[in-house]
Amino acid sequence: MLPREIEQYFPLMRKLRSFNRNVPHSARIDERFPTVGWVSWDEATLLYNYGKMFSGKKMLEIGCWVGWSTVALALSGLKLTVVDPVLENMPQGDACRDSLARARLMNSVDLVPGFSPAKVEQLSRQGESWDIFFIDGNHDGDAPLQDARMCAELAPEDSIILLHDLVQPNIAEALLWLQNNGWQCGVHYTSMFMGVAWRGSRKPIHHTADPRINWQKLIDGAYPHLRSFQRI
Repeated sequence: MLPREIEQYFPLMRKLRSFNRNVPHSARIDERFPTVGWVSWDEATLLYNYGKMFSGKKMLEIGCWVGWSTVALALSGLKLTVVDPVLENMPQGDACRDSLARARLMNSVDLVPGFSPAKVEQLSRQGESWDIFFIDGNHDGDAPLQDARMCAELAPEDSIILLHDLVQPNIAEALLWLQNNGWQCGVHYTSMFMGVAWRGSRKPIHHTADPRINWQKLIDGAYPHLRSFQRI
């Protein structure tokens, strides 16, 4: 289970209703940046457990915002590389550093300012490599697809790629590209939906979705772009 004390590392955290009106889960925000939600508790727990699966190995996180997902992943025992332009003298990046420092996790996280996928490619040319990937960066246009293509190119044979916010069809298109290019793919039914691509000996975590929700009706009515993927 994701340690409940993670919340104490984010003193400006506030809870409110989910940004997805179809799923009645709590959302979390930084009160300074109220229009951008974090991964839900359910999603953060999934990230933490995926991190446990790869404990001691290296992970790339694309997009950290104020560091909620970053702290959840680092608590699992991963060696984490984070790429995000907010880490370049922006208050969100400072908030991320502050929370990591409160959690005493700065030594296990390498924070890299910059835009993906260009910065990720640069790190790879410099000899960096990763075992697992989490994409939650630029959500616009084909940016998620470009991130997915880069992660797939750099991934070892036994690997997992996670994508957040599959409520957006363009992010689902990135997962579909992975599915069409040799990866097994599925979706965790969470408030904003989390995509998973896996190959080799690595397998996804089984997730029990909120039983109060008629997920199939929700998919058919609001998110038909997710019908192409198995539920996991």
